[in-house]
Amino acid sequence: MAMLAQKDMVGDDRMLDATGKTPDEWFALLDAAEATKWTHTQIAAWLRNEHSVARWWNQAVTVRYEQARGMRDPGQKADGTYTAVATRTVALGPGEALERASAVLSVQLDARPASSNPGAKAPNARWRLAGRERLLLTATQTTGGRTSVGLTHSGIADQAGLIAAKTRIGGLLDAIGSAITEPNR
Repeated sequence: MAMLAQKDMVGDDRMLDATGKTPDEWFALLDAAEATKWTHTQIAAWLRNEHSVARWWNQAVTVRYEQARGMRDPGQKADGTYTAVATRTVALGPGEALERASAVLSVQLDARPASSNPGAKAPNARWRLAGRERLLLTATQTTGGRTSVGLTHSGIADQAGLIAAKTRIGGLLDAIGSAITEPNR
């Protein structure tokens, strides 16, 4: 299960239209500035401050550069960890979706959430997993009385763990979906 690289998510033409330069032109500028010696934050700040690249695009250029230069793997965060994300849309409001999904996850994980915020704009609950790993459940209202239930597994140490986490959160979403489609479960 391969992660998409930034180059596969943001096309060269889109980057050119948005920033005025192609990825190769940005890479040449960054190489000339010896940016492979910089942190992610330093690269993004340089793009913003020296070239007025808008925030979203300076992140896109930075991540693509880091991936192209072997400084970061696809799916890897600036701190070196990996994050897996998956969503499922259900026919419930956010509050009920969060409540029912939290109940399923508490059973599946054999743990209660470390924190829960059902009153937030996007209701959420969080679980602490092994080591630095965390699981975030969100319930975001979409249209037609439906809710997008999202699971974000963060703090994963390596790509093998990322692949396992993607499989796991897929299974958790399947369990949530099954429980939600069964009345009063």
